Amino acid sequence: MFDSLSEKLHKKLKSTDKKTMITAGAIGAAIAVSGCIGAYYAPYLTVNSIKNAAENRNADALSQSINFPELKTNIKASIKAKILKQIAEDSTQSPQATAELVEKTINPIVDKLVTPEGIERIMFDKIPEARIDLTQLNKDLAKSNITMGYESFDRFVVHITDKVNRSKDVSLVLKRDGLAWKLSAIDISKV
Repeated sequence: MFDSLSEKLHKKLKSTDKKTMITAGAIGAAIAVSGCIGAYYAPYLTVNSIKNAAENRNADALSQSINFPELKTNIKASIKAKILKQIAEDSTQSPQATAELVEKTINPIVDKLVTPEGIERIMFDKIPEARIDLTQLNKDLAKSNITMGYESFDRFVVHITDKVNRSKDVSLVLKRDGLAWKLSAIDISKV
């Protein structure tokens, strides 16, 4: 009697182990798939977060989506290249002296504006010269073609092209920062 009971109990536990393992495996697979889908869409969510923070004038939320050191370096290089290109076309000045002057002028301005506090001052119109009219954001975006996608595993780019003036292309570059994505560069080379 005890042998048959022991055998039935052993079979019951064995089938329960299989069911438990199958259930655990299915749950694990579902979590892995959900994690992969979430990881894939993370930069799209970051772009949406940046757009919403700008529209709602939420400087704190916007600051969380920006890698300030990388963005400063990128903006300085972009502005310097743009100015030097324009000066080279119009001027007979020494390129070395001009580059130093541009750097001395641009660096402090970018260092002051591209900070969490600087973003907040710009968003709340505390710096009139740097005022950005966010009320027109939806209209401006409606007049633009926006494409976005991965360029590599850790680089995601949003291309914004003006429908009327194609020379006003801007690209926002987001880079992976751990599990999150942050705005790290703005390509204004075609502006």
